[in-house]
Amino acid sequence: MKLNTYEFLIDNEIVHVKIDEKFREKMKEKVIQKFGSLRQYNFKKLQICYGTLTAQFKRNRYFKFIRLLEIANDIKIPKEETFSHIKSFFASGSNTCREVILPKELIIDEGFVEGYALYLAEGDSGFNGNTIPRKLRLTNSDLEIIRFFIQWLRNYFPKNRFYLNIILPPGIGMQESFIRQTCEKLSLSIDQIRIRNGYYNKKPKYRVCCDRAILIDLILSLEKTIKKICAMDKELAAAYTRGMMMGEGTAYFNRSRYVRIEMRNEKEIKYLANLFELLGYKYKVALRSNRENMWSIYLGAKQLKRFYNEVGFGFHRERQEILERAVNKKLRINQYV
Repeated sequence: MKLNTYEFLIDNEIVHVKIDEKFREKMKEKVIQKFGSLRQYNFKKLQICYGTLTAQFKRNRYFKFIRLLEIANDIKIPKEETFSHIKSFFASGSNTCREVILPKELIIDEGFVEGYALYLAEGDSGFNGNTIPRKLRLTNSDLEIIRFFIQWLRNYFPKNRFYLNIILPPGIGMQESFIRQTCEKLSLSIDQIRIRNGYYNKKPKYRVCCDRAILIDLILSLEKTIKKICAMDKELAAAYTRGMMMGEGTAYFNRSRYVRIEMRNEKEIKYLANLFELLGYKYKVALRSNRENMWSIYLGAKQLKRFYNEVGFGFHRERQEILERAVNKKLRINQYV
């Protein structure tokens, strides 16, 4: 399935776009032909500062996206034709206002859904003091998860620069050989690595950072649509669950064997329950008694083999190995079924 990404940014007031010069001139000519002049068009239709309008047709690099589409509609240029002349996007009012290259269409396949769910589980949006999301970031201590997410960015949002923060525990220094090895494992250049000191982590953590306001706006605006699509497709439902498991899931085997996702987001837990229902798993949803507002969803021992084969923990090798041992271990009592 494909989604037109531009459609999800139409109503975003901060979004500006760069269009090619020939199309800009074509629009100007059509406006003059229909309304007599830019001034008359502005008086009859837009009613904005006339200097702003003339600047956009003469020297400004960017058009406000919603205004560009309004002008195109007034001179009978189809929206799809306008989309085809967009070169890049730009977010106004941000200290991270760099050009963003977006694919016109996103292929919503298992790979995209898995990475998207991982971001929802482990990512953050770099909220600033005004609680406006400005960045796309994901933090994890597992280098394989970081490698997977970096490849996800490269596959689905190419040509957008990102960097990696290595967050060190207190009192731990960073050796140059470690940085080189990290670059090699993740196919990064040295200038994409930044070192930070942490205060609470006991081992190094890695944070992928893409300082692109429009990209995080797009990612957040897609959530409702992506979830709706996954709720109707078993393969995508499994991919979404796998992504969540990589970020928030755990596997246990001792006196009992089970897998669990635990979070404070009750709405997300209920959505995962719907996906388990679609996939035909028996599950248990519980509210923790010893942790306030903490919700869990469980799958018990009898379903672990099937879960291992169909969903699992993806690129989180440690959890996947624990799950494999849980599948192969024989116990007399299985607490959760």
